[in-house]
Amino acid sequence: MSFKNPALSNPKARVQSFTIPVNLPYTDPASANYYNNIFWIAPAKCVVDSVEARWGTASTSGTVTVHKVPSGTAAGSGTDLLASTISTAGTAATKTAGTLSSTAATLELAAGDGLQLVDSGTLTNLVDLNVTVGLHWIP
Repeated sequence: MSFKNPALSNPKARVQSFTIPVNLPYTDPASANYYNNIFWIAPAKCVVDSVEARWGTASTSGTVTVHKVPSGTAAGSGTDLLASTISTAGTAATKTAGTLSSTAATLELAAGDGLQLVDSGTLTNLVDLNVTVGLHWIP
């Protein structure tokens, strides 16, 4: 059974928002090996509304961002959804909101587009990274 876009079933309904969480537990976030995969594939058209992160122990000087990876594009070759990366060297156990790209087309995902966490900097000491992407369906 194929996925039916909720925005098409009742276009007069309120915006149908949802979140996609990705969690790297324990010391996994300190290793770049855990950032190479697509963590979600859009089943229908949607728009990114927010990217928020929180961690248990801060990194030395690391950062994280989320990329949109279109279908047919290799992981690691996507487009950054944020205007700037989120520093994971900040205060632990504190929600940190990313600043979204100001380009509307960048924030739109087509059916089949994926989301990928991308790291940079020094991840040493980073523990329990949680990133949540907020989205809503579009027709």
